[in-house]
Amino acid sequence: MRTLAIATLFLALHATAQSLPFLGDADISALATEISGENAKRNVEGFSRNHRMRGSRGFRAAADQVIAELKRYGFSDAHIESLPADGTIFYGTQRSRPAWNAEFAELWDLDADGNRVTRLASWDAAPITLAQDSVSGEATTQLIDVGAGTAEADYANKDVKGKLVLTSSQPGSVAPLAIGRFGAAGIVSYAQNQRTAWYGEDETLIRWGHLETFAPENERTFAFMVSLKTARALQQRLGAGETIRMHAVVKAGQEPGAYDIATATIPGSDLANEEIVFSCHLDHPRPGANDNASGCAAILEVARSLSKLVAEKRLAPPRRTIRFVWPPEVEGTLALLNGRPEIASRIKAAVHLDMVGGGPETKAIFHVTRGPASQPSFIYDVAQSVGMLVNAQTDAYAMTGTARWPMVASDGTKDPLRAAFVTLTPGSDHQVYSDSSFGIPSIYLNDWPDRYIHTNKDVPANIDSTKLARAAFIAAASGYALARIGNDDAPALNDMMQAFAYERAAVTTRRKDPNVTKFGLWYEREMRLSLSRFLSAAPAPATAPQKSAYRRNPKIKGTMGAFGYDYFTAHYPKHKEIRLNEEYRYEALNLVNGARTVSEIREALSAIYQPVPVEDVGQYLEALASIEVILK
Repeated sequence: MRTLAIATLFLALHATAQSLPFLGDADISALATEISGENAKRNVEGFSRNHRMRGSRGFRAAADQVIAELKRYGFSDAHIESLPADGTIFYGTQRSRPAWNAEFAELWDLDADGNRVTRLASWDAAPITLAQDSVSGEATTQLIDVGAGTAEADYANKDVKGKLVLTSSQPGSVAPLAIGRFGAAGIVSYAQNQRTAWYGEDETLIRWGHLETFAPENERTFAFMVSLKTARALQQRLGAGETIRMHAVVKAGQEPGAYDIATATIPGSDLANEEIVFSCHLDHPRPGANDNASGCAAILEVARSLSKLVAEKRLAPPRRTIRFVWPPEVEGTLALLNGRPEIASRIKAAVHLDMVGGGPETKAIFHVTRGPASQPSFIYDVAQSVGMLVNAQTDAYAMTGTARWPMVASDGTKDPLRAAFVTLTPGSDHQVYSDSSFGIPSIYLNDWPDRYIHTNKDVPANIDSTKLARAAFIAAASGYALARIGNDDAPALNDMMQAFAYERAAVTTRRKDPNVTKFGLWYEREMRLSLSRFLSAAPAPATAPQKSAYRRNPKIKGTMGAFGYDYFTAHYPKHKEIRLNEEYRYEALNLVNGARTVSEIREALSAIYQPVPVEDVGQYLEALASIEVILK
């Protein structure tokens, strides 16, 4: 026991001595004491009252909440950037999606006489029970179980015309056959998504459902989402030979709208034309507390804290302008960067928060995530340094009750943060910023897993205000440091990178692959160069082109996949299956620079992940070339 006590005391003393090479202790103290997890959680509660679909009244209400808070915090330039979205306008690779609103929806289980017995779904009570992009309709009809409902065999010997189909699949994948081919009246889905260790554990969860935004007219329909428990009860009744009749009514549909993106800035001083952007995504179904009211509330708290500390002269003004944005996920960021190129051209780095408040009940693990290996940047080491500081401080506080910067909210937990430091994981707006057509390095803070993601139980009660404060601190410290650093900071930042380079070299050595070693050397050179480029106003020098190498088409800006519209799938013949998976595809396109050959891109991919056949890489690049995303 005495040994443990000595060890914990040593950890506590060591943690109190921690500081950052790019941020003074006084700055750390100012941020750590000002950022309020309690305040952030109150904003989570406000956002969670709205069903925040892109372009919807609920989304606009949440955006207006952001603006109201920003103005209260003293942001005179807080406003909505409104970018039209009607289904025909393109923002780079994103086909704008029309706004979707619902007014009313209910699904009732009827008795033999047609009387309403049990209400299975209600828009007013739980909007998540209506699948996104449902259209108006009404039916009093029979329920037929079609299993997955995605293959013709699922409909063998079943007459679904004019009836409701019960399916285990997402509504959008069922509609082509159930609605378009066999004439069903609507869909009832219990699709189970987000497979984690806790998958299927809670049968009462109702999960977010989707229909295709751009479905053909004959496939447009409505769909209700029910829990696995409800679906199994229905299946048991059907299996016993009971005829189940239901009444469904929906008043909903698409209309021309806009991507309404709340934004505000803290102006920079001598480098005001350069920007550091704090990003999140404001959309998602009600309640959507961790995903992603948490990230939105966290950067709102960062905005409040930085503005207040600068006004009170507790922090020096940022040299670079700090911008805050609250778009719809991925599609809104693509719209902003393409629709407002003058903003995109000024952004030097992004700090993106998506799910950062999950408490113990969510089983979440907090991640500080690096950007793509194809885009080395010193900013990833900056974020890891801040995360390690918070880990050390919160570990010490949890074990000893003493730490210089414990960052504990009065209504939150006292557990250590235990942030994990990981390589690129896909799935949010950081991919847009880091896509090579924009080339903006991005720090990504996120929770994964979260057993309640995209369900009716992603509620504010499961959000930990202590964790919100700590995530906001990591974001604020990283972003503020990037807004302040200059040439005088270069030696300390290079020392920081060197320390992390030794750790990366150890990982590289264990793989015992000359190709991995070669890529690792390139990566570390580029890490150093990224700092030089960040501190320089001059653009990065162009890579010497090779005739046999592909280059990005500058007229097509953005990622290949987005929400509700996939540029690659829409333009490339679907009968040709691409063998590379999503992660490999993203990095492969990012590695296209006009100089790397197909073989060199294959070598880089094999170093980043695991060996991949050059034929698979060539196939994907040829496919991209066929739709002119890349050129020779």
